[in-house]
Amino acid sequence: MINLFRKEDGAELQGNDFKQNESKKIKETRKDLIMSDSNVTNLTPDVEIKGSIKFTNVLKIDGKFDGELITDEGDVIVGTTGAIKANVKVKNAIIEGKVDGNVIATEKVELKEKAQLHGDLKARTLVIEEGVVFVGKCNVNPNGFKNETPIIQSENKEDSRNPLLNKNSN
Repeated sequence: MINLFRKEDGAELQGNDFKQNESKKIKETRKDLIMSDSNVTNLTPDVEIKGSIKFTNVLKIDGKFDGELITDEGDVIVGTTGAIKANVKVKNAIIEGKVDGNVIATEKVELKEKAQLHGDLKARTLVIEEGVVFVGKCNVNPNGFKNETPIIQSENKEDSRNPLLNKNSN
């Protein structure tokens, strides 16, 4: 088994109580990592897939994907080496690599420092770090989204709430 943790300098300065608390925290963290790793499906950098992927837990893409990603309960992570050309419908998305397509998340989308998103985005919550390239429309609604039909308005219809659109206001 690979040792994922290393002892920090100065950990022994506080005595036995500190050591026991730190040991307990490390064991709990390892348990969380082991449990979460079992639910993650990894597409490594040498993988290229075309098609449609449906999944339920966590999908991490470090390779290339072309197609459609669909899940109601799952999360997608596009790693720094990941490049996808797809429409994405997920619960949560973390994007560190390149995405060319629309992203719909029922919960949260995080665009990390070197992420590139070329497409429309729709989410309940959005986090964008400095350095992100995002080209597209964005619709963020903390109240969530409903399957609603678009409202089509006639070009000649006047909007009394907006004086710029109301031709009779001059």
